[in-house]
Amino acid sequence: MVMHRPVAMVLIFTVITCGLYWLFWAYTTRCEIKQYLGDQSINPGLDVLLMIICFPYCYYWFYKYSKEIAAAEEKAGIAATDNSLVNLFLAVFGLSLIAMLIMQSQLNAVAAKQ
Repeated sequence: MVMHRPVAMVLIFTVITCGLYWLFWAYTTRCEIKQYLGDQSINPGLDVLLMIICFPYCYYWFYKYSKEIAAAEEKAGIAATDNSLVNLFLAVFGLSLIAMLIMQSQLNAVAAKQ
């Protein structure tokens, strides 16, 4: 089940914790998407570990996760919005927080349709 999280709270928690909340958010939302899509190939723990150890993996993660969110939207009966390239470019240019908020907004739409 994908949980609704207020976008403003995600922003505030990420800023207050100097980005540490982002890792928690990445792990928990990946677990939710894994369960919702029934995709056993998704490994949230490995994703977070790779983001910590190998920072460039974050760029790939934004692209890949955006694709999975689009698949979740499709499953929920919402018009799928594939923001993978937008989120990738935002992350590359240092605006990953905005990409995170876009993804959370999409997840909220999926949560509302459950």
